[in-house]
Amino acid sequence: MKRTARWIGNFLLLAGVGLLVWQFVGTKHTENVREQQLDAFANLKAEAKKEIPSKNRNSTESLEQTKETATAKEVQGKKFGELVGVLSIPQIDIHAPVSYGATPSILDSGFGAIPSEYEPGVQNGSYAIAGHQSHVFGQFFNRLDELQEGSRIDLETVDESQTYEVYEMRIVLPEEVEAIEEEPGIAKLSLVTCYPHNSNKHRLIVMAKRVGN
Repeated sequence: MKRTARWIGNFLLLAGVGLLVWQFVGTKHTENVREQQLDAFANLKAEAKKEIPSKNRNSTESLEQTKETATAKEVQGKKFGELVGVLSIPQIDIHAPVSYGATPSILDSGFGAIPSEYEPGVQNGSYAIAGHQSHVFGQFFNRLDELQEGSRIDLETVDESQTYEVYEMRIVLPEEVEAIEEEPGIAKLSLVTCYPHNSNKHRLIVMAKRVGN
């Protein structure tokens, strides 16, 4: 009897240690992938600047005006998994790359931009970024519910740095997608995650509008 109890105790101890090691290795892998993606995006941004033709540098049409006329065809031409930006929310310690697409494989390792006809930062347009808040290694959107009206969100794209201000937070059913649709007069950014923690019954939507630039 004592031998059995000792065996069970040793087994539980080893299982606990194994779980901690598994969690540590998984989190470390996620952090390494994130750092690699951040480096890759920095290189992508540097290359994009080099590719701007010199004849266009003095053009009266600004980059902002060019993005305003971005077509659905251009946006849909992106490949799933392609790096499209870096999301930063200092209030909840987020600084992570964003990939195009919201497939399970993309969301298992980071944030994903939900396919849309709009580029980020377009007036009267809407851009949404999804992320898990549990069941993944790393933090992701696990503290998204700590934001409030007035919270700042930064999004760095290949072309520019954009700043947004939260104006509404809403809990909706998964099928209530109208919460991320465009609104007149603003450039809208939505952050989407499951709610509450360890459940996918609802979605927490953080809605923000572009400010300052």
